[in-house]
Amino acid sequence: MLDNFVATVKTLPQMFYNTVENFADRPAMKFKLEGTYVNLNYGGFANISEEMGNGLISLGLQPAEAVAVMAHTSERWGWADWSIQNVAGITVTIYPTLSANETAFVVNHSESKFLYAGSDDIANRLLNVWDEMPSLEKIIVLVADSKITDDRVVDITYLRNLGRNYAVENPDAYNNRWQSLKGDDPSSIIYTSGTTGDLKGSLLSHEELVGALTRSLKHMIDGGYNASYEDVAFSLLPLAHIWERNNSYFAMIAVGGMIGFAEKPTTLVQDIQEIKPTWVLLVPRLWDRIYSGFRGAFLSNPEGKAMFEWAIKIGEKVLEKRTGPNNAVDFTIDPTQFLDEELAADFRRADAMVFSQLRQLLGGNLKIPYSGGGHLPEELHRSFMVLNFPLLNGWGLTETAAGISHGYPNATKAGWLSKIVPGVEAKLADDGEILVKGIGIIKEYYKNPKETEDSFTDDGWFKTGDIGEFDEEGFLRIVDRKKHIIVMDTGKNVAPAKIESLFTNSPVVEQVVAIGDNYKFISALLVPAFDMILFMLKDKGIAYDESKLKYAEINGVETCIEVGEDVINAEYVKELIADEVKRINEYLADFEQIKAYTILSRKLTEEDGELTPTMKVKRKVVMENYADKIKAMYA
Repeated sequence: MLDNFVATVKTLPQMFYNTVENFADRPAMKFKLEGTYVNLNYGGFANISEEMGNGLISLGLQPAEAVAVMAHTSERWGWADWSIQNVAGITVTIYPTLSANETAFVVNHSESKFLYAGSDDIANRLLNVWDEMPSLEKIIVLVADSKITDDRVVDITYLRNLGRNYAVENPDAYNNRWQSLKGDDPSSIIYTSGTTGDLKGSLLSHEELVGALTRSLKHMIDGGYNASYEDVAFSLLPLAHIWERNNSYFAMIAVGGMIGFAEKPTTLVQDIQEIKPTWVLLVPRLWDRIYSGFRGAFLSNPEGKAMFEWAIKIGEKVLEKRTGPNNAVDFTIDPTQFLDEELAADFRRADAMVFSQLRQLLGGNLKIPYSGGGHLPEELHRSFMVLNFPLLNGWGLTETAAGISHGYPNATKAGWLSKIVPGVEAKLADDGEILVKGIGIIKEYYKNPKETEDSFTDDGWFKTGDIGEFDEEGFLRIVDRKKHIIVMDTGKNVAPAKIESLFTNSPVVEQVVAIGDNYKFISALLVPAFDMILFMLKDKGIAYDESKLKYAEINGVETCIEVGEDVINAEYVKELIADEVKRINEYLADFEQIKAYTILSRKLTEEDGELTPTMKVKRKVVMENYADKIKAMYA
């Protein structure tokens, strides 16, 4: 069926209306409306997208013209996207946290004619740089009652009314638009900030996006799971990011499944329990928080601690028994078939008392929990597997239209990915860089011939920029970004991700940047877990200057982002950090060990330009910002 789908469906609107035709009455979206979750079926979804699409045509949008979407993930992001796609426009995705100046660059480079803003706040930010965006004609706020009175700004109610009136006078215009599209017509431009801070746009056609989606659905069948209209995805990550948009939101629409939208990051647990998804994509940092919170709930009292530690011992034994000769675990079958009667009974008790509580915490129906968008530490991956939880590791790039190697439920290897998806070839260059070509891989960066030339080999392989390795079965593991590999003056190569990932479960260190290029040893910038450190200081009765503390909302949580020098210079804190570094060094070869470090008094943040919107460290910026401290470690 998927082969037939690829052969006949060449554009995203074809895919959309194929589902609308077959599943019009089935729920397409679940979202909060005035404090209560409601469902919208595919017929209603199509109707709203049509009204908005006709509104864009009425405003003057021509085929192959760009419309930007700058909004937090919600059902309205989806309506905006399909209103653009279904009238042959090009969707330009912009992270809602991007600065006004960076947004102006994207709007200008893509020549976006209109921009959907998720709120009045976003629209007001852009009004301040309007004169710097000559191509922009209107901002459309995705709320029904925008309070902005500027004539250049309209809201979604205005656009839908405009579209309804236009459709009465031009009944064939909308269908003619999407039905005239071809597979090689442009669909989306997705800008990546990269860890150097440079913005570049990946131009993806309809055929590339449809092909990328279907290659992943085929890959999942190989892994023992067949997606269907009964699936429900939990959508929290930015839809501006290719991974959430392609492997979650497009995937559900392709098969007629439902997308459940989280209200906000702070209500993740409440929302996921309400939506009860079968399918969720989260970044490693969120999986780490989920694991730490789950474990912490048990460890908060002596009885729970004893129960958790016992269950972990049972989980370790069972994981060892169910691990095959190829080091893979099949999570699609009952593990007790590998166990003797006593261990099977212990496993059932551990599962009932501990392991199942994690599944219930995440809604009770999860079958496809993916980690992606960053490096998943092997130890964290394994920790979930011990809990009988099939966490799947995924890898891909914007340029590859998201996942091209993502875990198999029936063959999960801790720290590894999977084989490469069908329709894509991969090989390693002499230096270990992963090279790929095939379905869904970009052919060019938008209006950037130099970047395009630099990113492809002479014979057409795309250079991913990631260093990897394959095992004897063709399973892939990511070592690190090529440009991040540290080359010491001794000639030794060190992957900073290996060092940094060892701190993932650290209770006292939250951010780490390993350093060592052209130096004789490895050093590090360490950012303590301030909230935990402050709690521990208070618990010990150690005073600190509270007037120096600064807080900010990160992922919806009020978090301490800066402390005074008295905190990081406290002997107790220095001892905690020293003990943690000593513990981590035990897992590293001598030349990889951290021989010097500096404790920072503030977090690395997106606002300070040190993190990308997906929370990856911009190493170049950090190295510049802390050049004096780095130099001092090698003095």
